[in-house]
Amino acid sequence: MYIVFIALLYLWIMMILTAPSLGSEILLVLFGGTGLWVVYYLLNTATRRRRRQLLENAGDDESSD
Repeated sequence: MYIVFIALLYLWIMMILTAPSLGSEILLVLFGGTGLWVVYYLLNTATRRRRRQLLENAGDDESSD
């Protein structure tokens, strides 16, 4: 699942290293970093949902005691 994130991270780093000017490097860092954050957030959705369900179930178990 995270292989997509790792591949995009690699591409992002290579694009920054080969950028022709400092201005384009800064733009790549800003816009590429934002894109990577969105991809990571979407890939992590299942984990967050599972964690929330576990916490809700644990809360239900405590309240029923």
